[in-house]
Amino acid sequence: MIRYLIVPILFLVFNCAISEKATRFNGMPTSEAKPDHYLKTTSFGLNLLIFIPVRRNAEFPESLEAFSEFVKKNKGNKFRLIQKETTKWAFIFPPISFLFTPVVTELVGEVYD
Repeated sequence: MIRYLIVPILFLVFNCAISEKATRFNGMPTSEAKPDHYLKTTSFGLNLLIFIPVRRNAEFPESLEAFSEFVKKNKGNKFRLIQKETTKWAFIFPPISFLFTPVVTELVGEVYD
């Protein structure tokens, strides 16, 4: 029984957003211009009954806010989102995960100076 509670407990304790920066891309320009770097931000959250955020809302608006904060920290003036993916892990450990659902949202974008 305790092993089914590990994932929800981890999401209750360790809710966060992490970011990775990529600067080596052989200097290839995009259709717009040459980006300064690429940024990937992953937000983790926990929902109650699959849809109600309990800890750190990891849906798109909040993840976009975290992404733009990381852009500012990396001295970017503007960005362009390339990819957005949200996964709700409702079926990872049923029936516990129906009650407490881990949510992960990943945003990838180009950052310009």
